[in-house]
Amino acid sequence: MLLEADWVLPVAGPPLADGGVVVGDGKILGVGTAAELRKGRPAEQVRAFPGCVLMPGLINAHSHLEYSAFQHFSKSRGFGEWMLRLIRARRRLTPEDYAVSALWGAFDCARAGMTCIADTSFEGWTSARAAREAGLRARIYLEVFGLDDAKLPQVMERLEDRLAGLREECSSVMEPGISPHAPYTVSWRLYRELARFGKREGYRLATHVAESEAEVELLKEGTGPIALAHKAAKLWTGVRWQPPGVSPVAHLASAGALSPDMLAVHAIQVDDADIQVLAETGTPVAHCPRSNILLQCGKAPVARMREAGVLVALGTDSLASNDSLDMFAEMRAAMQLSREPDSDGRMTKPLTAGEVLRMATIDSAKALGLQTKIGTLEAGKAADIIAVRLPDAVHARVSSSTDDSRDLEARVVSADAMDVDMTMVGGEMIFDLRSGLAHKPPDLPGHFAVVRMKLGL
Repeated sequence: MLLEADWVLPVAGPPLADGGVVVGDGKILGVGTAAELRKGRPAEQVRAFPGCVLMPGLINAHSHLEYSAFQHFSKSRGFGEWMLRLIRARRRLTPEDYAVSALWGAFDCARAGMTCIADTSFEGWTSARAAREAGLRARIYLEVFGLDDAKLPQVMERLEDRLAGLREECSSVMEPGISPHAPYTVSWRLYRELARFGKREGYRLATHVAESEAEVELLKEGTGPIALAHKAAKLWTGVRWQPPGVSPVAHLASAGALSPDMLAVHAIQVDDADIQVLAETGTPVAHCPRSNILLQCGKAPVARMREAGVLVALGTDSLASNDSLDMFAEMRAAMQLSREPDSDGRMTKPLTAGEVLRMATIDSAKALGLQTKIGTLEAGKAADIIAVRLPDAVHARVSSSTDDSRDLEARVVSADAMDVDMTMVGGEMIFDLRSGLAHKPPDLPGHFAVVRMKLGL
């Protein structure tokens, strides 16, 4: 099949006016101008996307599909209060409810131009089944909790059983991972054991870390909003927990949990020493700007991390802490935040449209270790491609000069989820504006509404 559009934005190279992408056997066979690609292919099926740009599918480096029903459940508030509200709200739902919630979120991602998600899931099978039904490429990080080291053997044994079940739910474009939840829900010993287990068994990991000032206070002093939330939710019953007295990043580093195989989610409350540790260990970061804003967690020092050599990807987080699963909005938020001073008052060079586009594509692919498969439009890579509608001002531009490239990147970032005309994963169109979503169950809206009612929404 030959896909054609006004523009092709490979990310790996300059944009191509009147471009095309040849797709076959689930892979990209060629990228170039439409005229060049038509030569020698008289019988090739052609699908044209007038007024659009063809580009790599967006890669969401951090999501929680299970929380899709929680949209607008909590107004902007501090992290500790939000966390307590989330814990209490979670208890109203069954695993089957979370499966419905995850399925809704998965189709939302497909509609919004996401071809790959790195999803952190409490149940595991819920998100895996949802991603499979929607046709998404995915890594499903199975959440692990445990502060009581006396129960560590049981936690690890149960993890192996859960991973076996998760693997059965994964399609050929999905794989399981492991997510030690956060430094305030996972002990130092459990972090160390999970890191060793992941390396031994070939699983990549992800963890929330340095997300809020409350987390820093808890680890350094043992006090603050998270400590109060844990006590109120009775999460510390029978557990003797002592603060390590160091930063969250230093805490994980001492456990041997930081590496290129560990995705550090958020990394907002980090100082220069923490950034150096992330850089030295090769630990990538998932930046979730809109979630950070809603939870009043502060501004992640993205520019300083990138300057130090830390790979920074982009994610939406969940609809419990974001208004939408829209990576275009996330790119714009990342740009806007980069124009503001860091928490210590330092100003840094703002992110460009081209940089945030890379964060949402190839940099996210690198952070997940998938850069040889996805993230750019290149021959040999998987045919994970989206078509995005653009304003008329861009359609008329036909050169590939530097100014035009920047203009096109800026126009793409100014789009939103509703401007996606087509989403393709591995050569299969999982969303097409002409025919809609490829696999959406007809009874999903009603089931989703029931779950929202349980949450009082």
